[in-house]
Amino acid sequence: MMRNNKQFTMRKMKMKMKDVIIQSLLVLLLSNCFASISTSVAHREHHRSDHPNIVILFADNLGYNDIGTFRSGSGSGSKKDYSPSPYPPPSSSSSSSSHTPNIDSLARDGMKFHNWNSAAHLCSASRAALLTGRYPVRSGVYPAVFKPDAVNGLRPEEVTIAEYLKMMDVNIDEREGNVDFDFGYATSIVGKWHLGHRPEYLPTSQGFDSWLGVPYHMSGGSTDGHVCGFDTNATMWLPLFNGTEIIEQPVDVRTLAEKYAEAAEDFMEQSVDNGNGRPFLLYLPFSHVHQLCAPQQDACQWAGPAFTSPSTGNATFDDAVEEMDWIAGKVLDKIDDLQITNDTIVIFTSDNGPWVAEQSCSGSKGPFDGKWLQYNVDEKCTACPHDYVPSPTAERPRRCVFPGKEEVFNLDGVHCGDDTGLGGVWESNLRMPALVRWPGKIEAGSETMEMVSTLDVLPTILSIVGIDPASANLDGVDISNILFQSRRDRNEHENKKTKRIDEELLQDRILFFWRDGFKNGPLPQPFGRFDVVAAKLGKIKAWFYTKSAHYNADEEVFHDPPLLFNVIDDPAEAYPLNPDDYEDIIQEVKRRVAEHKLTVDWVTPLTVARDPKYIPCVDKRTNCRTHAYEYEEEYTQILDGNKVSSSTE
Repeated sequence: MMRNNKQFTMRKMKMKMKDVIIQSLLVLLLSNCFASISTSVAHREHHRSDHPNIVILFADNLGYNDIGTFRSGSGSGSKKDYSPSPYPPPSSSSSSSSHTPNIDSLARDGMKFHNWNSAAHLCSASRAALLTGRYPVRSGVYPAVFKPDAVNGLRPEEVTIAEYLKMMDVNIDEREGNVDFDFGYATSIVGKWHLGHRPEYLPTSQGFDSWLGVPYHMSGGSTDGHVCGFDTNATMWLPLFNGTEIIEQPVDVRTLAEKYAEAAEDFMEQSVDNGNGRPFLLYLPFSHVHQLCAPQQDACQWAGPAFTSPSTGNATFDDAVEEMDWIAGKVLDKIDDLQITNDTIVIFTSDNGPWVAEQSCSGSKGPFDGKWLQYNVDEKCTACPHDYVPSPTAERPRRCVFPGKEEVFNLDGVHCGDDTGLGGVWESNLRMPALVRWPGKIEAGSETMEMVSTLDVLPTILSIVGIDPASANLDGVDISNILFQSRRDRNEHENKKTKRIDEELLQDRILFFWRDGFKNGPLPQPFGRFDVVAAKLGKIKAWFYTKSAHYNADEEVFHDPPLLFNVIDDPAEAYPLNPDDYEDIIQEVKRRVAEHKLTVDWVTPLTVARDPKYIPCVDKRTNCRTHAYEYEEEYTQILDGNKVSSSTE
């Protein structure tokens, strides 16, 4: 039976949250009179002015250069304040040409981040980091992603941003031992979850009042006209959930964007019209621009008819980006229509960078080429699209095939040294396009090179709504000082930083980057072990282990002393620094990495356990479908075993 989001017993509440967090937060809330809430209209209007609405737009595998304002350099439309520019240069090899006017408008009206870092190397972990403000290794969301047959999900005791915001106004009935959250933030998620799909792991069990979306990546199941190679019995249809129920299986990719936009608009409108002044949290993790499943690489992207090429009937990557931008535009327009623009923080970023081996199905690395790896990996090493494996010939040394259907499904992969996106921690999978808008609070057209992380979203939001992030024991930090700093003060600060002597870098913030894919270790192959492979101390990135993305054939290479790059001056990671010139920094990074590892309570790796019985299915009697199959001939071929018969999934 699903838990009621509005009522928790104190015992259940303590089971959800660490005692230290609950005690400190409740003391803080009580001291600010949040426990004795007046239900008057006047009070609720005051509540709205104190606590802004929050909209988080979170793309899936979108590269830095896949958004127009980042591809073109400065996107604010205003004169730059720096000469020469400190921002990463536009890439001369960018394959993206999509138009993103709606997302670009956030740069014009808000702040543009050029050094926003993903918190993890893969999707599930990045989402856990966003929602909890903690490195995913602490929550057990490693080493891989939650697959359609995942046994586990984000642990119930992890506290999400939705749960924090629902605690903003608590009413404790000591006699009954209940905690009533009726006056906290209204919360909704529209889009991809990817943190477990069994009932106890769904968003409605993690603080969200409602959810419409797909439980994992778009390559996790078949859709009409696009059957996955691993779906040999034609039953692994990609589901669409509403709350705890599957309402469409398979999801119709032609109308999914419209459904997302409508759900987001309806939630915001209902929150404003019927919420009696309650602020809202809308978390919109797009299913775009993750590609569909193998092996049909010629039809690997998806979008509705309005964005699909009429000549081929298939969507391109740029089509998918532009449909995502359309959804963002519908959300922004609704905010304006509801006249809550000045009362709403909008955050846009991406979970990870491009899946490079997917080539035209994926996006651009932008200026973050990872050039050092290109020159230091065996030329024979080939990275293939997902579920394909290398099968070189003399004529085609990069040939990749889909096992069991080699003659039908074969293509050319890329050099492992080029595969520096999703699945690794080279800059193209770390440096995310990121924009934040809050009119009247954040200066329009502002830009920053300050190093921030997706981990920082939660502590910053907590600070804005009046909760001390230090009381929550988070890895992220409050970046309000960056958001609300005037352009003049920010420019002076950043200019001073660029002129500092290297010794001053020792005081800078550090970020740690974990990944798997080691040759040896306690985890089953291909994971090996999960470890810190790189860290950033200010502008210096120190590599302890280098490797291409995912599980390519190149083995990890250990570096002692660490391989160093100045990723501000050298975003392509092409020119290693002389370690003799940075001995103090090397020792400081090593010390902080060692201290960081000692703070990790090694939670069981939750993404490893899998069981086919947990694959979502609306009704086995209908082969897990809610409607008739539109491509009857293809369906018959699948059941007869004549289409695609195997996979490396």
